[in-house]
Order: sequence, then C-alpha cells, then structure tokens
Amino acid sequence: MKKFSAILVFFLMFSYAFVGIQSSSASVAQNDAELNFPENIVFSLDLKSADNVAQVKLHYGTIRDACGTVSALAYPEFTTGSSINALWEWNMLQSGGEPPGTTIWWQWEYIDQQGKSEFTDKKEILWLDDIHDWKLLEDGLIRFHYYENDIEYATTLKDAAVEALNHLHEDIGMLPDQPVDLYIYSSTQDMLDAVFYVPGWTGGLAYPDYNILIIGIDPDNLEWGQNTEAHELTHVLVGDYTFSCLGSTPTWLSEGLAVYGEGGASSFEAAFFQQNVKADTVMSFSVLSGGFSEDPDIADLSYSQSFFMVDYLIQTYGKEKMLSLLQRIKAGDAIDEALQYAYGFDLAGFQTEWRSYYDLPAWDEVSQQNLQNPTPVPTIIPIQGIDSQVVPSDPVALQSTPVAQPTQSSVSANGIVDWLSRNLILILVIIGVNCLLLIVIMLLVRQKGAK
Repeated sequence: MKKFSAILVFFLMFSYAFVGIQSSSASVAQNDAELNFPENIVFSLDLKSADNVAQVKLHYGTIRDACGTVSALAYPEFTTGSSINALWEWNMLQSGGEPPGTTIWWQWEYIDQQGKSEFTDKKEILWLDDIHDWKLLEDGLIRFHYYENDIEYATTLKDAAVEALNHLHEDIGMLPDQPVDLYIYSSTQDMLDAVFYVPGWTGGLAYPDYNILIIGIDPDNLEWGQNTEAHELTHVLVGDYTFSCLGSTPTWLSEGLAVYGEGGASSFEAAFFQQNVKADTVMSFSVLSGGFSEDPDIADLSYSQSFFMVDYLIQTYGKEKMLSLLQRIKAGDAIDEALQYAYGFDLAGFQTEWRSYYDLPAWDEVSQQNLQNPTPVPTIIPIQGIDSQVVPSDPVALQSTPVAQPTQSSVSANGIVDWLSRNLILILVIIGVNCLLLIVIMLLVRQKGAK
C-alpha cells in the first residue's frame, strides 16, 4: 500500500507540474505614465516572465465627485513573449482635457491563458505642466498655486481667496469639505494654453467636481483678479453643496450666489438693474433658470438680477434657509420643490413676492414670453464640459472623463479555442500521464486482489 501511495503522489506531482509552470505569475518590471501637457498622457507597462499572459487592460480615471465609481477601460496593443511591453495614449485633444491640477490614477490588469487576472498597484500622477515653476501657499482650506516671481502678488491674491471663503462662511454658512486648489496663471494666454475648447475671452474656470479653479491674473490687474477669485470660489462651493446625480442647480441661483460671493453687484450693475426695475423690464424667473442670453445687455441684466434675487432670499430669510435650499437641490429636488421646502413658496410664488418687494405688478407670462427667449451661452457651460464654469477675462465686459467601456468577466469563446490550439501538446501529455496513472492503479489493485 505504501508503494501504491508513493507512485500516486509522484504521478500527481508530475502531471500538475506542467500546469504550474504554465500559470506562473508575470512580474512587473516597469509601470509609468509620461505627461505631454496638455496634449496627452502615455501609460506604459513592462512585464517579465510573461509567456502565459494572453491579454492586457488599462483601468484609469480621475479623482473627482461622481455618481458612483467611474473607471475608464482601454485595451492597448502589446508585444508577446517572455517580456511584454504595453503602451496606451490618453489623447486630451479627443477627450476634451482635464483641469490643470487633476489627480489621474491608473491600474493595469493582465490575464493569463487560463483566464486568471492579476492587477498592478494603483498609481497616481498630477496633471500639470512642467513649463512653469509652480509654488504653493497654504492657508486653511485654500491651496494657492502660482509661478509669478513676486511674493507680494501671490500673498495678495491668496489672502483675497481666504477672505472670500471666510465671507461665504459667515454670510451663507458654506465651507468646502476639502481644500480648494487655486491655479493662478500670470496671464490669460498662459491659462488658455493649458485648456482646450474654451472661448478666447475666458478669464477663469471653476471645476466644482474637482475642487479646482484656474484664473489668468495679470500682475497689473489684481483688483479684477481678487473679484474673480471670489466669484469662482463661490461656484466651487455651490457645486460642492448641490452636487447631485438627480437634478441640476438653476442658473440664477448659481450665478447669483457667485456675484454675492464676490461682494455683490458693482455700482454700474446695480444702477443698470434699477433702470430695468423702473422700466419693468426685469426678466422672468423661469427664463433665468436656464442659460443666459448671448446679448450683452440681457446677459448683464441676467447676472445683476440673479444677484438681487439671491440677496433678497438671504437678507429676508437668513442663511439657514439658503443652506436648506441648497441641501434640497443636492437631495435631487427640482427648484419648485426645493423652494417650497425651504421657504414655503415655489418659483412662481418667489417671483410674485420679489416683484412686490420692488413695487412691480404681477408677472404677465403671456405678454413677456416672446421677449425673453433663453439662449445657451458659453459663460455658463463652455465647450470644455459641464464640469467647469467660466468668467470673462475682460473686467468690463464650465474629464470630460472618457466613457467607461464594459469589462470582460471571462475569456471569450475565441480566446478558449486559441488557448487550446496553443497548448495542445501540454493537454495531450497531461491526458497521457493520467491514463498511465490509471493503468498503474488498476495493476496494483489486481495484484493485491490476486494475493
């Protein structure tokens, strides 16, 4: 019996040694990402002892607010053999680009001929140019990135951002849940060189889902830069407070809060608004819930009126109700339901009360509807994508993420056939060894029975 057991163990070890050799794990020799900002990023992987690797995949994405886990998937071409090299390029010109300062992550998956998957460690890289000598000033929840060789310039703008954040906290009660990164370029052109597909007059972009804003601020235009910082910071905070996969924030609320955040309407904007109040040419609230007009005069009125709508709510009902409104939008309520919950009236009721405050008659929708048709304008959602919001660069005058592809849960039928054809000899050897083992067992059993 001992002899029988020894033979059995020997043949089992001999049989499965072939499988063990074939399914040995590959080792990662190199796993890198090379930036060519802002055009592309190239991911590369080198594997050793990779004879058994049949497929390579790249999982990648960005760190941002999203509706669930968002992961894109790429199937790069790769060389085969004992060493494998895989390369894949993320072309930002095709995808629309990511905000400067975005954290990009990636992870490789390689699958052997038996269908077993292994993953490399997840790695991250900062999407930012190396042309400028970026410096960092940190103050509370503000991370101020700049490269202008003037510490007074940087300190002035950093302090203005901190002050704007404090103002928003005191007046409205809003604070970000994580630090906000400000990337300040020393000119509008430098900023435009870092992004794709935005209008040439763009002076600043806010990316609420990333907690990032970028602005081009000339050292000779600090006052405009300070106001723009406050405006864009408010967009980031409002986006953070109202982020929802179920609805959207009306434009009058987002832009009205942004103007409120920068200190309110200018004297020119206030005077222009009062002229329209006297002439009873203020706009319908339902119109201001959509995109603002491309017409400069109507756009100016849209911004100033939005501020006075938001200011009325805050001054009349306090910051707690404004926060409640934002929280209901975040929960997925439409603006009518959110206003009803926070204030006790819907949008039409708000309009009636607001107009009464300015001694205006009740709104006649029928007579006005043909005068104020909303037209989408890139100052609210530029071509770069819905994740950014933009302000004009003239003080007088928003990662995309590639669509995730479905993953494969198992090796396809074609892959199985291909594997069988490549490993026919191995299969025949294993079958032969097991047949031989069966014969030996039968002989030993017969011999023992004869005794």
